Amino acid sequence: MKKLFIIIFTLFVAGNTFGQKTSPKINNHLNDLCNVWGNLKYFHPEIATGKHNWDSVLVSSINQILKSGDKKVFQNEIEKMLRIAGANYAPEFKIDYSAHPYTYRNIDHSWIDKSKNLTQSQKEKLKYNYAHPYQGQNYYAQNNPDDGGNIITPNENPYPEMKMPTVDYRLLGLFRFWNVINYYYPYKYLTDKPWDNVLKELIPEFVKANDTIAYHKAVSKMSASIDDGHGGIWPFMKLSLAGKYNPPFYFKLIGNKAIVTKILDSEQANITNIREGSVIEKINNITINKRVKELWDYIPASNHSGKYKELHSLILNSNKSSATYTGYTPDGIKFSTLIELRESDLIRDFLEIHNMTSTITSEMITNDIAYVYASNLTSKNMDSIMQPLMKTKAIILDLRNYPNTMPSYQFADYFLDKPTVYSKMTRNDFRYPGLMIYENTNSGTSAETVGKENPNPYQGKLILLVDYRTQSLPEFNCLILKTYKNTIIVGNQTAGADGNVTRTVIPGDYKIKFSGFGIYDANGGETQRVGIPIDISVQYTIKDFIEDKDPILKRAIEYAKTGK
Repeated sequence: MKKLFIIIFTLFVAGNTFGQKTSPKINNHLNDLCNVWGNLKYFHPEIATGKHNWDSVLVSSINQILKSGDKKVFQNEIEKMLRIAGANYAPEFKIDYSAHPYTYRNIDHSWIDKSKNLTQSQKEKLKYNYAHPYQGQNYYAQNNPDDGGNIITPNENPYPEMKMPTVDYRLLGLFRFWNVINYYYPYKYLTDKPWDNVLKELIPEFVKANDTIAYHKAVSKMSASIDDGHGGIWPFMKLSLAGKYNPPFYFKLIGNKAIVTKILDSEQANITNIREGSVIEKINNITINKRVKELWDYIPASNHSGKYKELHSLILNSNKSSATYTGYTPDGIKFSTLIELRESDLIRDFLEIHNMTSTITSEMITNDIAYVYASNLTSKNMDSIMQPLMKTKAIILDLRNYPNTMPSYQFADYFLDKPTVYSKMTRNDFRYPGLMIYENTNSGTSAETVGKENPNPYQGKLILLVDYRTQSLPEFNCLILKTYKNTIIVGNQTAGADGNVTRTVIPGDYKIKFSGFGIYDANGGETQRVGIPIDISVQYTIKDFIEDKDPILKRAIEYAKTGK
């Protein structure tokens, strides 16, 4: 019985006690371990074909390194990995550095020479792998057959039973995600922090994350580290960051204040001190500014506008079913009131919070200026809506929504007199992890160009309305419609996230999203993180939300009338 107790205690220690702190030396060893594991996983033919349980090899090495901290132990673990892989028999692959720089700018293998932990022999073997990548279909990273050039990871074990993984499997999840981004994310070059530095910062976070909230925070920070509005985790971890209860009203976040835009009828009686147009400055005596700073690093977004959009779902949340909100009414009367909250439903509230639906499909603002709400356009109603507008002076197209039913490519037919290239893209070149193919978007298909031979295209102004809600598909629509000579974009910074979404999985069966393609304008100009270039900038003010005004639409109408 005593022997059994010792065995059980030893296993418990191996799985749990290392979830506290590690030395800088151990962190450096883990950093190099992650790089070596990814090098072999994606380049070496014996590992890339899935012949070995590469997860279990990593987990074993993690535990040995965590227990020791000795450089010799680390080197022995690397030697074990190299021995399992065996000889690399793949042919040499030479990267064409005379090609467009977008194809190879994500490739950086300098970590090998920078390492102070690897032996010279180990470094040479790893460099050889980079020069001789496996040329068959990788078991772990594959070309999506329905979305060519977009990576899928169908054979990664999700470990669904591990909702709160032990430290070795937490690090497995980090190393898995970090390597997928390192070799297959088209925008790796755009992250705020160099990708190598991200790994160094996250390793201690994952090691010490030995409770559910800490783990959710570590994974959320990891997801946000790619600075991509397409980032995110499913099932949601957001509510672990700020609490699962939110207020019974909708609001708009601007600066460091939240302006109430709609009181929910069923809760009206509980919040008599707060009404539409009220300004919230604090929750439970914590300022909005402080809450923004606390949550900022956990929010996946491409830019400032995208961050603020995502913060709406968390900024006024609480871990308790009631909270005190402090602020002032539209007429300046200060209040601090305790109200009952409701359980968050992120999917339910998203469209309402951001006011991304409308009962209007199209309407005439004046006799010769039309307004069209993009997400209400369909293949069935588009022609009946657009044909009567062909003689107007201006069409205002509202893209502050998600127009998933709008036939994006066909919409350009009304405005162009010939087929036109509208966008460039990068997609994964699966012959070599990290290499990209740079070409026209949808190259070789009927969607490579938009427009058609049209002797009578629209001649008026096309005015696109955009703001922080304009993300991904509506940004892509902007690229398409900017091909029209009389297009003007009015509004403020868009979310800066484009390219089809893909996912990978980490222990606990958590799916983490990221952009699978790189999308650029027709000249190769950057849109990711930057957003769509604005011709006429219009910023929202607190007063706009209090008085329920739309300054972007107002400015667009002014331009339509005056050309200024």
